[in-house]
Amino acid sequence: MVFDFQLLLFIIVAAAFSNTVKAQPTSTPYEVKTCVVNFVGESCLTDLLPVANPIRYQTQPVTNPNACEDTVGQRGSLSFVDITLPTNQVLYVEVTTNVEGQENVGIDNFHVRPSRLTEPWGTPTVEFNLASFYIADTGQFSVEFASSDIWKDLQRAQNFDALMLFVNPPMDPIPSDAVLIEEDITQFENVGGGQLARTLGQAGKYYFSAAQTYDWGQDVVYHVMDDTEVYFEQNSYVKARIIQTKQKVNNVLIRGYGVLDNAYSPTEYDIPGESDDGSRQAIHILGKNIEISGLSIVNTLKECGEFGYALNINANWAPVAVSPADSLGVFEAGELQNGNPPYKARPAHCQDFNMDDTQNTDFTNCPTSQNDGAKVSFVKAISWQMGQDGINAGKYGTVTDSFVRVVDDALKPWDSGAHYERITVWQLGLGWPINLGWWGWTQDDVGTSVENVYLIHNQNWMTSNDWPTTNSGQCVVGGVYGSSSVKSNYRIHNIFVETACSCAVGLEINKAAFSRHLTPEGCVGSIKNMSITNMFFDEEFFTGGATRTNNFLRGERNPGSLCTGDFEGKISDLTISGDVNGRALSMSDFIVPRKFVGTVPNLVFESVTVDPPSTTTSTSTTSTTSSTTTTTTELPPTTTTTTTTSTTTPITTTTTTTTSTSTTATSTPSNKVRVKIVIETPYDPTKVSWKVKIGSTNIVTGKASTMTSTNSGYETFVDLDAGIRYKFVVIDNNTIKDTFWEVLRGSNVLVDGDCNCRKEVKYFTL
Repeated sequence: MVFDFQLLLFIIVAAAFSNTVKAQPTSTPYEVKTCVVNFVGESCLTDLLPVANPIRYQTQPVTNPNACEDTVGQRGSLSFVDITLPTNQVLYVEVTTNVEGQENVGIDNFHVRPSRLTEPWGTPTVEFNLASFYIADTGQFSVEFASSDIWKDLQRAQNFDALMLFVNPPMDPIPSDAVLIEEDITQFENVGGGQLARTLGQAGKYYFSAAQTYDWGQDVVYHVMDDTEVYFEQNSYVKARIIQTKQKVNNVLIRGYGVLDNAYSPTEYDIPGESDDGSRQAIHILGKNIEISGLSIVNTLKECGEFGYALNINANWAPVAVSPADSLGVFEAGELQNGNPPYKARPAHCQDFNMDDTQNTDFTNCPTSQNDGAKVSFVKAISWQMGQDGINAGKYGTVTDSFVRVVDDALKPWDSGAHYERITVWQLGLGWPINLGWWGWTQDDVGTSVENVYLIHNQNWMTSNDWPTTNSGQCVVGGVYGSSSVKSNYRIHNIFVETACSCAVGLEINKAAFSRHLTPEGCVGSIKNMSITNMFFDEEFFTGGATRTNNFLRGERNPGSLCTGDFEGKISDLTISGDVNGRALSMSDFIVPRKFVGTVPNLVFESVTVDPPSTTTSTSTTSTTSSTTTTTTELPPTTTTTTTTSTTTPITTTTTTTTSTSTTATSTPSNKVRVKIVIETPYDPTKVSWKVKIGSTNIVTGKASTMTSTNSGYETFVDLDAGIRYKFVVIDNNTIKDTFWEVLRGSNVLVDGDCNCRKEVKYFTL
């Protein structure tokens, strides 16, 4: 995301912070010990040992953040560590916090997020500043000694000291014939103005060693070629960038549990293929068969306003870098900011058209399907200021099992045929977790999918009242779309939002978008046949006192006379479903301006379906089928007037009620099973409640308020469908907590608990 900084009114809010960057603490913020066991609940067979890899520690790197709008007030710290989980094993983890104020929070205020993944692994144990729990799968997990309410407090959220556990699968060893990359600065060539670069040879294998110090005190670039393999030894730390934007390459592998740090500003700006706007990323590679796995990509630039994504493959807004620069000069992103056609004749790489909309004729080394598109897995993207976005895998790219924590757009599904799945996102104070595009050049943009995204925090509520400057807030999904690409048949599904979040979808198509690429006729592309379904919000929307409603939909308000068909800039046939703290997301949550209702035709709201999220090691064969009834409501017409015509346009919204049944590979359950729920407490039973849930959806709820005798016992019967996995939750709000409970089928105990805690969660299948 690129901004006109003069328009960022929210800086008034961010500037209220007067905290300074935290110095390295005198003691480690967190201590982490682990052992490997065979199953959840098993005791350690060996001693608990400190994690083998170093716990990395970062604070806001900008030297003077109070004077820097780009930090959006972000302070606090982030500790993170890579841990390898052996195949078919489970980690038992013990974490000690040394952060002041995080001690003695109790089980109610301790979280290992994403909660939907970790809850089935049992209830953690928390004592003073020590917590222990199980992790039974790979993934990225936030360990938090803090109440969920902290994420509604501007200053506390901005100053939070975080711990991330990156639990990775085993990785093949580095090939024995890989060549060590030395730390010697003489390996580089001065490519102009003291800017250093090195080309790693074609068909070569190279590796960065944990024993070397890869810090040259300035920006350096490594270029990859065809068949280049680059390995990061575990614990290696490299302050460099990996770039290839001068040509399209084939078959590049970058792999390893090391760190790549975009730590320095270019020594010389605007060198094509080295430090121009299209190349100034941590990783940007043009081509096909590109694989990146395991890497932590961080950005510790100390200067304000330094642009640079974490990971870009075949960026659809940038050209092939012409080196040396031709008569057009060096490409600058500003050419597509507040600018209209005609555009310069910048050469495309894999886009269908060049920047000036002449036909691209060279598709050498361009992906043609997901088979040769980029593959990104177990990558972690971390940055601290605006302009440093997360992950864009390009056309036909696949991103899985990764993590993004940035102060800008996290995921950028901007191209055809891409797939993003099982991704954990911590959105900091600005940007869209799932951004649908800005300024892509003209090309088809069809059939991309995003699913099973775990949005553990969405802090963009802090700035959503003032950015963007249009009426569309920063939501979970959306953007201010200014691209000439027609986007169609996108599927965004299973988005799980845990803490404070201002809105679900904020999407606007606008030919005057700040960052834009229009057709030669000045048209912007439409967005068609998109579904954004199964969005689950654990809490009601939180706007932090914002004065506007941010769920917003609007197409282009004034398309030109030549902008017809797919280039009218409409949002057509959009389907949305969501659950907001137990209620349905509906039209009443949204603003669709009546004057422009015709720009959002055939908007449909459905009910969420029962669709359990997948995990990396899941062997479940569960699928979901739905029977659907639809009712259509036509809102009163409104009159839209221009200088020449007056038209009356009704808006039609469709509300769909979906009844879901879950099926497995071996049976199709249709019968009901009666279960008995028994709860006993020596204290006030009216303060004990229970829920039977599927995913985050409540199926049955109740309170232990009916006595069967003079004691505090309680029992009731519930009819449930067979063959479905249920979650049973007990919440005890007594001052002294002591609750025993059972869920029984006949005389068989399905699950039970005896907890001196506020909340207990167990799972059972009938």
